[in-house]
Amino acid sequence: MFPVNKTRRDTRKVVYGPPLKQLRTFLGPVVGSSSGSGRSVQLTDDLIEYIFTLLPIKAAVTAGLVARRFRDSWRLARRIHFEKELAEEYHNEELETILNHVFESHRGDEIKSFRLHFDPNAHELHLPEWVRKCIEKRVQELDLDISQPKQEPSFLVPPHFLDVESLKVLKLSYSVFQLPPDLKGLSLLTTLVLRRVDITPKIIQTILDRCALLETLDMGWCHGFRLLRIHAQKQTRLRVLKVGNCRAEVRGIEIDAPSVGSLYYSGSISNFGVISQSLLFLKEAMLYFKPLKGITNPLQVERLASTISNNVELLTITSTFLEGLSPRIVDGDLREKQVSFRNLKELQLIMENPSYCNAGDIASFLKNCPRLEKLFIDADEFTFDGGAFYELHQRPLLDKHSALFKHLKLIKIMGFRFQPCHLDLTRFLLGKAMSLEYMFLLLPKSFRFSRALRQDMAFFTDAFLSWKLSPDAEISIDFAWEDKSFVYPKQSRSWY
Repeated sequence: MFPVNKTRRDTRKVVYGPPLKQLRTFLGPVVGSSSGSGRSVQLTDDLIEYIFTLLPIKAAVTAGLVARRFRDSWRLARRIHFEKELAEEYHNEELETILNHVFESHRGDEIKSFRLHFDPNAHELHLPEWVRKCIEKRVQELDLDISQPKQEPSFLVPPHFLDVESLKVLKLSYSVFQLPPDLKGLSLLTTLVLRRVDITPKIIQTILDRCALLETLDMGWCHGFRLLRIHAQKQTRLRVLKVGNCRAEVRGIEIDAPSVGSLYYSGSISNFGVISQSLLFLKEAMLYFKPLKGITNPLQVERLASTISNNVELLTITSTFLEGLSPRIVDGDLREKQVSFRNLKELQLIMENPSYCNAGDIASFLKNCPRLEKLFIDADEFTFDGGAFYELHQRPLLDKHSALFKHLKLIKIMGFRFQPCHLDLTRFLLGKAMSLEYMFLLLPKSFRFSRALRQDMAFFTDAFLSWKLSPDAEISIDFAWEDKSFVYPKQSRSWY
């Protein structure tokens, strides 16, 4: 069924499953047991075979080795998965032979999911037949992940691949997306994930209008449009919207999706806009705005902040976003922005050069987050602006801020240096976090051990302990390569 690569044939061993009697004993308590009796339920052969058919194809083959009775259970497999890790174990010819055998031998009435990591040049002739058989058996998930891509999308998706009534999850990469003129399928689609796909705005809007059950729209490195409008006012189920790293020719991205609960964006802030008046259901957002050569438009950032601030609990922003909300001199006085993130519980700040952000900008933002519990600041390789404006106007305000962080329990700063702006920020946070439990300071990745550095670490550890407002706070200073905190932001810097 799954031929062994010749170069590994001598080192691999066939691993057989547990005896059938042992398997029944193991699975019985999992499937069910009499309440309080402690007696396991004996599974019938038919039920065991049904469980095997729910496994991915290779696992189903292995599971079938428990007894001769189940040797052919894989022919009923509902999940035909040849993802990257498995597909790359075989040469193109071997993989093609295996897939042809799987589909020719399949006896089941249903295929729930078909996942394939493939080279379009090697499998283009057979792929339509494999997909056709999946469609005939009411496939619900179709994931076509193209390997060895060129600069441009190398696979033209036939329209009939997408005109499937049973399809709920569709994932495509390095493809040209097409829809049939008289689309009848996709009415059950809940998840659409596109990577480096050539797609037009008209097709995107057709999907939004057609797929009333759509819950997740995830687009990364896509192109084929200059202005991307995601108008989903009627989409009451759309909860997750992700758009990342569109090509340079994209001049604008407009989002009008009031029902969204998770909003992820990576790219230029100058092209991005949310035109929904308020995202009332938004709970988490990642706004990874790349550094600009010029100055960030404060009005644009203020409008965006007001739109997302009401209910968001989990937020990742970059220094570019922070610049737009930084304090400014108005009529001779330094004025701070008053945008309240009153429900924010976890914040990740990603600081990137070039930027004029400093400790005062971070402090001004944090004072508008009264319920913050966790703070992550990634400042590795970042240079804080400690110029005249900071020294004259912002630094004196750090000690005068009246805000206290009553809920802040965890602070982790990556890329910490024993420099004035870093020390100012640390003193501010320790002096305001009245319930702080842990502060982790990780030195930059480029730092290496030296006696002088160890002396600085010992000296400032004593200073930090004298600054803290919370008597129970534990402070740790470590090198990045010996991070012992085991605490990380919930949102990764990249989702695609």
